[in-house]
Amino acid sequence: MMKKKYTVLLTVFLCLLCIAITFQCTYTAMQRKLRLAEGQNTSSPSAGEDGTDDVYLTPALLEKLKNIAEVYREYYVDEIDPDYFADMVMRGFVAGTEDQFGQYLNKEETQEYLSEREGEFAGIGISVVYNAEWAALETISVYAASPAETAGMRPGDLIVAVGEESVASLGYYGAVAGMRGAVGTTANFTVYRPDEAREIPFSIVRQTVEEVTVNWHFYSDSSHKMAVVRILGFNAKTPAQFSEAIGAAKEQGAEGFLFDLRSNPGGNLDAICEILDILLPEGPIIRIDYKGEENDKQINSDAACLGMPMTVLVDGSTASAAELFSSALQDYKLAKVVGTQTYGKGTMQSLVPLADGSVVSLTVAYYLPPFSENYHGKGVTPDVISEQPEEEKAINLNKLPDAHDSQLRDAARVLREAIEAR
Repeated sequence: MMKKKYTVLLTVFLCLLCIAITFQCTYTAMQRKLRLAEGQNTSSPSAGEDGTDDVYLTPALLEKLKNIAEVYREYYVDEIDPDYFADMVMRGFVAGTEDQFGQYLNKEETQEYLSEREGEFAGIGISVVYNAEWAALETISVYAASPAETAGMRPGDLIVAVGEESVASLGYYGAVAGMRGAVGTTANFTVYRPDEAREIPFSIVRQTVEEVTVNWHFYSDSSHKMAVVRILGFNAKTPAQFSEAIGAAKEQGAEGFLFDLRSNPGGNLDAICEILDILLPEGPIIRIDYKGEENDKQINSDAACLGMPMTVLVDGSTASAAELFSSALQDYKLAKVVGTQTYGKGTMQSLVPLADGSVVSLTVAYYLPPFSENYHGKGVTPDVISEQPEEEKAINLNKLPDAHDSQLRDAARVLREAIEAR
């Protein structure tokens, strides 16, 4: 029986090697297909006659992996989960490439990732942060027309237990995971409402909800009507939410826009280009530097643009597409950037599907702002440096009032000057 288990393990291991080889062949085939469509040379000096890749999966490496499998077959005393083992082999391959932002996602992770990228997911429709004082998930916002709003949840509600487990024992990530689930299932949790000093049990059926990545308000302390537009990330739903926010602010008399991109990790290329097209005049939005100059391309904006005073607020967690947003407005001299040096991610990742429904996300290009240099590894340098005081860093940005937000105050001052200079 034990010998049979080891034989199965070795078979699984060698099958995984074949999957790794298939990945290389699939990717190479995709590249060749693209090049054929563009009339490019499809020859590959590294491809072996058997279809394997002699650069990565050399005969010596395959032999060594077989040797390790034989050692485990002979001596290892515990069971091995084949699915977990498969995932680890794939993740190990990606890690070995030293692609800083590369990752392997199994089938389940792929579905979750794609849902998040599209801006829709199964849930009850709330945004939360961890409240250490209460050891709870604090509800920052309740999405309009969501199951949570229908059930009567409010901003400020403290989720203190998920199911029978306290958030204190589950921790932030465990509690958030417990709140998630498939469409049609029920989230059972307990809320403490401070203003009523009582606990309220909730049972809410999870539905497909649209993530809110854009919110706005008028800056509270100003002689001018300055719209503060906070962008939390860029997914497929963000452009529509952004357009709606801009339109609503203009209808209510906005004289200028302050775009708050602090802690924005970036996101979807199509989304950021669609948003920048609203703000920029005719000209380049982004230049994309793929492998091989013949593959490079440029995405352009049309002539229509917002044409109003703008300021951008950033910090060290402003990354990727959010940095492109900042540097593009800088390049066109349409807005001053306020805050601290940004993260410095100027590379693009693409998803390459594998046969079993999993994917590899790998870095395929550098992207450059309209006119300036790539900021990868350096970040975008603000026009006006504004550091966040230590006492403010301890407060989540979603809970920081305008009057107590030093960086926002500095950005509002810069925007006010731009409005008055018109």
